[in-house]
Amino acid sequence: MNPRSVNLILMALVLGLLGTIGFMAYLMQQTPVITRWDVPGRIVTNTVTQVSVRKVYPTNFLASLGKLPISWDAIESTNYHTYIANLRAINCPAETIRDIILTDVAKLYSKRRAAIQAQGQPYKFWQTGDAWENKTASNPAIRKQLQDLEAEERALIKDLLGVNLDVELAKYWNADDEQERMYGFLSQDKRDRVSQLQTKYEQLEQEVYANSKGVMLDEDREKLKKLQKAKETEMAGVLSAEELEEYELRASPTANGLRSQMSGFQPTEDEFRKIFRLQKVFENDFNQAFDSTDDTQIDVKSRAQQDAQDALNAEIKKTLGDARYNQWVKAQDGDYKALTQMAERFQLPQETTDKIYQMKQEAEKLQQKIDSNPNLTDQQRATALAGIAKETENSVKTLMGDQPWQAYRKTASWIPNLGVSSVPPEPEQPQPTPASQTPPQPPFPPLLIPGAGPFGPFQPK
Repeated sequence: MNPRSVNLILMALVLGLLGTIGFMAYLMQQTPVITRWDVPGRIVTNTVTQVSVRKVYPTNFLASLGKLPISWDAIESTNYHTYIANLRAINCPAETIRDIILTDVAKLYSKRRAAIQAQGQPYKFWQTGDAWENKTASNPAIRKQLQDLEAEERALIKDLLGVNLDVELAKYWNADDEQERMYGFLSQDKRDRVSQLQTKYEQLEQEVYANSKGVMLDEDREKLKKLQKAKETEMAGVLSAEELEEYELRASPTANGLRSQMSGFQPTEDEFRKIFRLQKVFENDFNQAFDSTDDTQIDVKSRAQQDAQDALNAEIKKTLGDARYNQWVKAQDGDYKALTQMAERFQLPQETTDKIYQMKQEAEKLQQKIDSNPNLTDQQRATALAGIAKETENSVKTLMGDQPWQAYRKTASWIPNLGVSSVPPEPEQPQPTPASQTPPQPPFPPLLIPGAGPFGPFQPK
């Protein structure tokens, strides 16, 4: 190669290098340089905040020249605060940052959780009961370690992202809308504090259930009552009186019990609020007032139970009025609830449900009338009741239609019960022997042993 050709090649390389340097200088003016003074947050060396076992720095010449984090290795860090700062520096959306960090933290704590659970007995497919469950739930030491680990994970997420872990995880299960419906009336700060109290008392309640081994004693029920009372007291310290009632209307055992109890009643908001307040007072003044472990108090409670319930029902009747109260009473009937569910399943009109229930009430009154008639023999009573049951069955089948009836008859125990009398049968009277006949004689006379009774030589004690 002649010198002229070599000079031309060198000149081209120099011009290319100058062009590259000029382009990189332009990029440096367009992109802010990330320095350690620009990174917000503190540097944490605790191993809890480590993402991985490596920490990669940019070594590419062009990236070093422009100090540009153009690769994932340059962004990722073993320190979560640095990791988050790098993500923010490249304008990564906040929601994406949350997803990345939540996933990474979940993986980290999943491994630590598995290590704690491994302290229990190894899984053996042939074992049952607590042994089959690896004794993790029934081992107090392991339970405590898992609870502490969950608390540590929640605290880390709060520190890193400023969010509540339970609320964020709920979004992955389409439960964020439920959170909004349940606690939308609270500020975010109060939501977080309420969530912390809920987690605290759920863990304490699980301790009681785990220690009961499936057999709840009076002592266990008393512990749950005290936990519920303590929870309400702590909630009252966080929420105003109005907020506390709104919370209890949505999440308290009293409200949950009423919603189940009223499944066939369909109360209005105002009716539910009024009945809830009455029920809450009843539970506080009656159920909470007695110690389940004190037999003398249990006797007093047992005697006062019906009077207290009657007083509560009277207040509910006064609140609802006669018509709605009758519907309330009907909704307490398990047979009516089953009938309502069947009607919903087969889309039967409400009129059909009401007619069948009215038929039930009239048939049961007729059953009681027949049972209380002293002039009927057992045979006459049985025949009359069987006729009521059969006629009622045919009428219900006609109203419902064949397919709904075939499903309903398997659960409608009240219909066959119409044919059962509550009156005990009269004892059979011995038939008198005619004078012209003599009792049949045994083929051999009974063997009599001196000193022996009718049962032989050994008398029963």
